[in-house]
Amino acid sequence: MEEDLRGYFSAPMWTEDEARGQNPLVLAYIGDCVYELFVRSRILHRNEKVARLHRASAKRAKASAQSALAEDLKDFFTEEEAAVYRRGRNAHSKTTAKNASVADYRRATGFECLIGYLYSSGNTARLLEYFKEIERIWENEG
Repeated sequence: MEEDLRGYFSAPMWTEDEARGQNPLVLAYIGDCVYELFVRSRILHRNEKVARLHRASAKRAKASAQSALAEDLKDFFTEEEAAVYRRGRNAHSKTTAKNASVADYRRATGFECLIGYLYSSGNTARLLEYFKEIERIWENEG
């Protein structure tokens, strides 16, 4: 009997109001997973060894890269998204990144919080717009 994976991975997990009410670090935790899957999916077309794939994905997923994306995407945020981002950025985490400044780490947490919010509230159309905008930014990097 074939089981459908959508029951495990489909959004929405919460309504928008419920997602807004979640701890921003919980949203960042979910957003980290969603963003990492997006990044890894974008590099899989490369015919490379796993170690090289890992380095390529780590380059896009590290705190400083996410921080830079958050800065590049600021004008793309709606008012609601900017508020979610700020909640994540200002959340008091007990951990810090090993290889990132505090400012980069906080902006990355805000970015992950926003991605987690969009995913968990079922706003997949808007999440797709973000992914397309991120790909455009990456293409312009060279």
